[in-house]
Order: sequence, then structure tokens, then C-alpha cells
Amino acid sequence: MSTTLTIRNLALPVKQRLRVFAANHGRSMEAEAREILTKAMAEAEHDPLELAREMQRRIAAVRGTWKKPSGEKSTDDIMRGLRSDE
Repeated sequence: MSTTLTIRNLALPVKQRLRVFAANHGRSMEAEAREILTKAMAEAEHDPLELAREMQRRIAAVRGTWKKPSGEKSTDDIMRGLRSDE
């Protein structure tokens, strides 16, 4: 099954680093993003909190250093909120 995913508002530094990662692995940017997401999902073992943390780590690796914009909730805060709703 094929699915299309559009990622809007991707910060330019993230896009540039993704391009470099892709080139280093001999892949297109799309293939590199697919590989990153596939590995993150497999490694997180379907635990939503661990998945969120793994995605955060991988984004940080592409971005260089990850800094939460002021005023935005962290992934941990969002996941705690989701868990409290269960």
C-alpha cells in the first residue's frame, strides 16, 4: 500500500541537513526521510512516548541541535496529556 505524506513548514536548516544525509547515503531526500521514519517506528516498539522521543532525537540529529521554541509544549508534555485522557 502506498501513502503520500506532505510535510509543510519544514525549517530550511532541517531540509538542508536532510539533503546532506540523503546524499551521504546515496538516496533521494524522500527515500532518506522514509528510512528515518521507518527506523524510528521500528525502534520505538510502538510505545507512543518512546516513539515521540526517538523522533525528537532523529530530528535533532538532522537539525544539529534541537531547541524547543518558546511557548510550545515539549513532546513529553503532549504525550503526558494524551495519556491522562485515556
